[in-house]
Amino acid sequence: MGFAIVRRAYLPTAFWLAGAALLAGCAGDDVVSPAVTTPALPPVTAEQLVGRWGLGSYHRDTDRDRTVKEARAQCRNPYVIKAGADGGVIMNLADEKEPRELLVKPTREGRTFIGPGERPAGDLTDMEIIAVDDTSFTVQWVDPDVSSRYGTMVYVNCAPRSARTAAG
Repeated sequence: MGFAIVRRAYLPTAFWLAGAALLAGCAGDDVVSPAVTTPALPPVTAEQLVGRWGLGSYHRDTDRDRTVKEARAQCRNPYVIKAGADGGVIMNLADEKEPRELLVKPTREGRTFIGPGERPAGDLTDMEIIAVDDTSFTVQWVDPDVSSRYGTMVYVNCAPRSARTAAG
């Protein structure tokens, strides 16, 4: 009877040690984290996001090209991103009617998020910038539920091409 009590006392420790051994075996060079496989984007600043943008959204990658064209057509009624007082940008969060200041939050892994400054980069309330070029940027919501409703959002710069090249 004494042996059974001793065995039960060591059982949680044995499970912990077995789990630690399994995790240690997974820490080898052959394990690739998503941050490593995702190509790093050029750094994005709040100043780059300020402006007038055509906005479109898609749920299937095959719809991206069509959505970019539709977003460009939205420049007749652009989504305006203003500079915030604390170095961020004035934008809407998901399901919020009023825009507010959001910060551009880069990570050491080369990912960039836009979201409330009081929360860490990659928080469920954030958007992640997944693509950026001279004329557009693309974001996905971190929260899977919000992402399934809003889709992947494309912002196309409404400034005339000549104004963009003169400014930078």
